Amino acid sequence: MDYQYQKRKTGKDKERRNREINGKYSAKHIRIQDQCQENHLKNIQAERTINNTDHVIVDVNSSSKKKNKKSKRN
Repeated sequence: MDYQYQKRKTGKDKERRNREINGKYSAKHIRIQDQCQENHLKNIQAERTINNTDHVIVDVNSSSKKKNKKSKRN
């Protein structure tokens, strides 16, 4: 015999291995958590860039809106 016998991987073996790697969570749950974390970080970065540019835009728009309201009253 030139080959080495390897024990067959059963469902229990796979489950035990996954529990060692991921703890009590499933692989699907771990993937979902990772994706949510990435989205959260992207949203924070996008928010920061928007907030940096919004200050200028909001100030200009809010002052022009106030002028329009005053002109409508007169």
